[in-house]
Amino acid sequence: MGLAVFKTSVTTQQQADYLLHVLRQRISDGVIYFHPQGPVQNCHIQINRDIADIACAFFKKEGFDCQKL
Repeated sequence: MGLAVFKTSVTTQQQADYLLHVLRQRISDGVIYFHPQGPVQNCHIQINRDIADIACAFFKKEGFDCQKL
């Protein structure tokens, strides 16, 4: 399984919990979690396919910045 890491503008645990819930519904074949990195939270997704475009589009649609690291 590959690991994709995304720098996001998510700043609170409440935001991360909401996004995790929605992301896990849309990307059900991956392991998704947030990891605090200073004032923001990075999103880690372990999956066997390239989902960078899907993940970034999702965060932007929800009003957050996202950049694949």
